[in-house]
Amino acid sequence: MNNPSIKVLLGAGASLLFLSGCAYNNPFGSADERWADFKTWTKVTEGREPTGDPTGTLELVHEGPNGYRDVYVNDIGKAVLMGEPPYKFPAGTVVVKEQFENKADWEAQKGASVTVAVKVADDGNISGDNWQWAAGYKAKAGASDFCSTCHIAAITPIYQSDYVFTTADFLAKHPQ
Repeated sequence: MNNPSIKVLLGAGASLLFLSGCAYNNPFGSADERWADFKTWTKVTEGREPTGDPTGTLELVHEGPNGYRDVYVNDIGKAVLMGEPPYKFPAGTVVVKEQFENKADWEAQKGASVTVAVKVADDGNISGDNWQWAAGYKAKAGASDFCSTCHIAAITPIYQSDYVFTTADFLAKHPQ
């Protein structure tokens, strides 16, 4: 590995991988204006110790069953989310979830990862095509088969929701 050409090539390759990975979640960019101020919104999980996995679907996502999660909703979706089922969200609804690895980080409000769900269309149907997701505070929202595959379970008669699990009814059924 003493060949300078190989070192330059490996360095360039590593830099390219880093930059291409940041194209989706740009650490140097700004947060999308639709959720940049989410900490000023209604904190749906206020007054709760939001951990566990009442749905049985978390596994390794959203810091898994041992993670701590805070959920926020903007004013557009607040009345629906805080209301009664069925939960049919209007276009423009944004739900932000902060995920913490453990209770100490959650209590200190440090080290959170962020995921965002945005209702981008309301065509009268409950459809994953009407939602976009962002995996990071500075990430770009887009279609995600990964996210919609899990969140489709929220439309079942158990949750009666439009791709959002953490609703007033859900919180009432799963007190912490």
